Amino acid sequence: MNDDDQKRITDFYEDAFEAYGNDPRSVRWADEETQRTRFEVLNKIADLRGKRVLDVGCGLGDLYKFFILKQITVDYTGIDIVPVFIDRARERFPDATFRVEDISLLDEQYDYVLASGALNLTVADSKQYYFSLIKKMFACAKDGLAFNMLNSVTHPTDETYTSYNIDEVTAYCKTLTNNVVVVADYLPWDFTVYMYKEGKGK
Repeated sequence: MNDDDQKRITDFYEDAFEAYGNDPRSVRWADEETQRTRFEVLNKIADLRGKRVLDVGCGLGDLYKFFILKQITVDYTGIDIVPVFIDRARERFPDATFRVEDISLLDEQYDYVLASGALNLTVADSKQYYFSLIKKMFACAKDGLAFNMLNSVTHPTDETYTSYNIDEVTAYCKTLTNNVVVVADYLPWDFTVYMYKEGKGK
């Protein structure tokens, strides 16, 4: 991501955080229900209890809150490029690990990598950039990766959000692993992809 895109995205989220505080609208979700629906789908990648989980684009730490409410104990790390989000997430959940970090620069492995909404904002060369992030996140996962994207059939790309053809994303993911599962029946404008390492999966 270039510097201009990073500043624009940071400003985009900081403005929302100033307006809404501890609210899903700060991370540009419509409401808590749709956010929770996405988390439910991500969580179905596997039994995550006791696993090391990386949350890419963690925002205010709401996925960690979801795990707490579901009584799912994970070794959780959240990363985000928006410093105010990380500061607030640390305040809300001091027992979890939160860092200001860009996934493209990460050199660590976790059992599972999850990303909700992290691949949605329009940037320069969006497809090339986000496909490279999929490859990077999968490399950081020992067992599997789950991420969601906007469906181009029902959510057209605009200046703010970029959307994708499910078949094209699936074809790319299958260049990295044959074990790819797509879920597209939970929200009309969204789809989730599970990618598993060899010998893993449901």
